[in-house]
Amino acid sequence: MNIRLGELKTVFDDLEVIFNQMEIDFYLIGALAKEVWYTGSGQLQRATKDVDFAVFIASKKDYEGVKTYLIETKNYSESRNNAFIMISPDGVEIDMLPFGGMEIDDDVNFKGTGLTNIKVNGFMEVHQSGTATFDLDTGHSFRIATLPAIVLLKFISYDARPENRGKDPRDIINIVLHFFNLQSDLIYDHHSDLFGREDDIELEQIAAKVIGREIRKIIAGNDDLLQRIVNILQVQIEQKEKSGLIRNMVNESGKNVDSILQLLIHLLEGVNE
Repeated sequence: MNIRLGELKTVFDDLEVIFNQMEIDFYLIGALAKEVWYTGSGQLQRATKDVDFAVFIASKKDYEGVKTYLIETKNYSESRNNAFIMISPDGVEIDMLPFGGMEIDDDVNFKGTGLTNIKVNGFMEVHQSGTATFDLDTGHSFRIATLPAIVLLKFISYDARPENRGKDPRDIINIVLHFFNLQSDLIYDHHSDLFGREDDIELEQIAAKVIGREIRKIIAGNDDLLQRIVNILQVQIEQKEKSGLIRNMVNESGKNVDSILQLLIHLLEGVNE
């Protein structure tokens, strides 16, 4: 089922009530966060199939309390395939990804069948430094992961489970290729030094470097995570056409391997600055 942002008022109402009641902080991530940025800048974006929230939650007891409220009060149901998904009465899948107290070595684990373990590396850093507040068409004001933050989380999720995350590279390259138009004010206001440094640098390469710089700002306080992102990019760049990530990016963008490599190299340069 494809859904548009404006169709989610009831779901947002339900979640906002219980999150506020339990004093749980949260922000939107994933495809819906990307859609907010695209539509807010006048870019046409395809509808998403689910809603992803990162929820800053202290314990499994509190997390189960949210689920119990939605089931008993709002007639939601649990997914049989994923311990982190709730399904609204209208069939909307809400992925609630907990962080901030439940994880052990950046993993969150639940007993049960289906997907019961997730990686939440980077969620705290995005919570602290990688969101912006949007007034949505539904009447809600929510924090949304920034586009560089979305790229960061997608690199991490792809690296953790590349066999199941083929969509992440496609989303990353899509953001990179649209970033200059989507975030031109940010680029001109805060990264104007990139213009004129190289005569032949393309706007898409400038955008990639800015994304890298913004990622570094988000994770600057976590040396291990910073090194992990550097390693992810270095490995993919070294693999060239053998990289599954790069092949997915080529298929999504229609660009050749060398063009994708240059974008990743500029992104890495931004992270390293």
